[in-house]
Amino acid sequence: MGSLLIQMAIYGLAAAAAAPVAIVLSALILAQSERPLTSVWVFTAGAACLDVIVILIAIAIFDASGLESGGDASAILDTILGALFLALGVAAVFSHESPEKEAAQRERAQRVASSPLPRMFLMGILVQVINIDAIAVFGVGVKEVVVADVSTAEAVVALVFGLALMLVVYYGPAVFYALFRERASRLLGPMTDWIMGNARVLEIVTGIGLGAVFLWKGLAVLV
Repeated sequence: MGSLLIQMAIYGLAAAAAAPVAIVLSALILAQSERPLTSVWVFTAGAACLDVIVILIAIAIFDASGLESGGDASAILDTILGALFLALGVAAVFSHESPEKEAAQRERAQRVASSPLPRMFLMGILVQVINIDAIAVFGVGVKEVVVADVSTAEAVVALVFGLALMLVVYYGPAVFYALFRERASRLLGPMTDWIMGNARVLEIVTGIGLGAVFLWKGLAVLV
């Protein structure tokens, strides 16, 4: 069970790293919403709902495919995932940012963060759809639970643990805000500005970093 939790931690944190926009939006919601904490948790619930659906689909697919622990098929999935992230990172190296593009991104983020509470659940779903790379990471990670020799209860615990780590970019700012409200009010604004101002650098680091991790994970078995 311990090794499974480690594996799910890798996939959960990798998925979180692939979705920095979520932490920006949660911080903006805290700054703009009339019901900041409630809005962020509803926003998180929307993302979680989509993730649960993806998890169930992934379990069904991996169960039907007959994956085996330590098998080549599992390693091939990791290798493909690593190659895709590496390609995204390299593409980001050669991309060019413009003030117009950054301004448009900020405007879209402001609109999402200013949504009324009844729409926050839908916004969470839509933002997680945009973070398709994060969904892909965790979807591949589900195979670790499918092939593990654990009970159903242990499998559920592992999935919930991984999902909680994946969604920390959604609810993390709310937890920080609830515990340290004055400090959060000072720090969340500069943090969102830094993330949005360094989006390209984050794409490069995340793409190349995650690409290297999953390529190593897959090729270590295949080679």
